[in-house]
Amino acid sequence: MTTLESDTPNADTQLHPEFYIFQGEGQFKGVPHIRIFTPGDKCNVPDRPVTDFDKRRFPREWLAFQMAQSGEQIIGTPLNHWRLERPDELSDNQLSELLILKFQSVEQLAQASDAQIQRIGLGAAGLRERARLYLAGKNVQAGSAIVENQNAKIAALEEMVRQLTANQVAPKKKGRPRGKPFAKKSAPDQRALNEVPDDQNSPATGAASL
Repeated sequence: MTTLESDTPNADTQLHPEFYIFQGEGQFKGVPHIRIFTPGDKCNVPDRPVTDFDKRRFPREWLAFQMAQSGEQIIGTPLNHWRLERPDELSDNQLSELLILKFQSVEQLAQASDAQIQRIGLGAAGLRERARLYLAGKNVQAGSAIVENQNAKIAALEEMVRQLTANQVAPKKKGRPRGKPFAKKSAPDQRALNEVPDDQNSPATGAASL
């Protein structure tokens, strides 16, 4: 006898509903839609606008979707980022549960008190520890990136100084300023020295000197 899906207890727990906003054109643009995935059956994926029945059928997923679409500013690392980066550390059901309980960031979960953790349910303490390890790893990566950036800046400055030093012009030697060359003294004209004025050789001049 074939067992119908409706005859299976908690059959919907085997499904994976995905609520999203339709981004296409037409009358359904911006309207919430739902895809329902069945594990092991990739050909049977209903995709339609959300109905009230879907909201009642998958209340946790619908509430998580509404909170994700609320547009509230999240301080810290959003939980969905953790889910995308480390899907083996945070499941979809755990993400939905945390969003329902108003946890929005990994920091909120990592700093949660024991009383808050008890509300999450079984395995919440381990989830909080994974959140702390995740943040610690991100802090290490951020610190390494800062150090690498600083080293790159120092290397660039050192290269700039090296180039400036290599291109620096050597100091000029002190000496006579550039300009017109010194004028050379010319030798006296020998012909001018041999020429004696006529008045020195005349008799009158000689008589006057006596």
